[in-house]
Amino acid sequence: MESPTDISAAVDDFVSTLTAGDFLTRVYHREHRVFPGAAEPIRSLFGWDDLNEILETHPLRSPQMRLSRDGRQLPEASYMEARAARRGRRRVRVDPVRLRAALSAGHTLAMRYADEIHPGLSQLSEAFERRLLSDFEFNLYASWAPTGGFNAHWDNHDVFAIQLQGRKRWRIFGRNEFSMHPRDSEMGTPPAEAVDDLVLSPGDVLFLPRGYWHDPVTEEGPSLHITGSIPCTTGLDLARWLLDQLREDEAMCAELLRFGGPEGPREVLGKVRERLNAAFEEEDLLKRFFAARDGAQFGRFRLGLPDVGPTAP
Repeated sequence: MESPTDISAAVDDFVSTLTAGDFLTRVYHREHRVFPGAAEPIRSLFGWDDLNEILETHPLRSPQMRLSRDGRQLPEASYMEARAARRGRRRVRVDPVRLRAALSAGHTLAMRYADEIHPGLSQLSEAFERRLLSDFEFNLYASWAPTGGFNAHWDNHDVFAIQLQGRKRWRIFGRNEFSMHPRDSEMGTPPAEAVDDLVLSPGDVLFLPRGYWHDPVTEEGPSLHITGSIPCTTGLDLARWLLDQLREDEAMCAELLRFGGPEGPREVLGKVRERLNAAFEEEDLLKRFFAARDGAQFGRFRLGLPDVGPTAP
């Protein structure tokens, strides 16, 4: 068994390999790329035993865990059971018989925020956060039949798909026309022609920018893969932050006079425009904005119990 130090080094090396070279300057946010076998050194981080343990010991409910086939979600009651336990406490947990039947029938098991449950995935997520200076979270997907769980769709965040077991076919289409807007990922129609048609084998990694239509289908099961989601920072985020910085600015707080001649509102609008233009021209604007974003991230921690002394600064 690998020591924690060996695993940590493998995780850091893996993330460094993916983001090396021209990735950050030419690929990130821009185009998809496949990294054949890149995840082989960290595949042991999560496997079927880990998934079994989570399902056996964690009372996961929808929407954190769901089963879907061909874009249709299976009602939770179809694979969960509820019963009164000791002292009248009501417990809801997976029904192993009905869960196995649903998975055998071609449903895909999807689990959100898997890195909040599993220490190894948490460590991997943290390594991505350090490298990309962004929040990061892992979802996992398990499927047993050559069916798709969600049909063709696009996401409003960038994705690293890491194939751990089995083989999955990914058809990738063009970018959705609404991909720059925070709208429902089902909006629009996928292009007729795929720009790429590939199969991920165990250890392969796919990077896919937000907005690209894709249709992943199990090629050879059972298939287990995880996807790391990276939220995008947009001009809207910058504008909201800047307005918050100017909330006590005299020009921004001047009242728009609704009644009377147009000169009053024009004067106020002119001062608002001048103040915003001046703010956007400040050389350190983006530096201050990203520093504020970094400081607002939720972050991760090591508690270190049973020591309850003062935490290190």
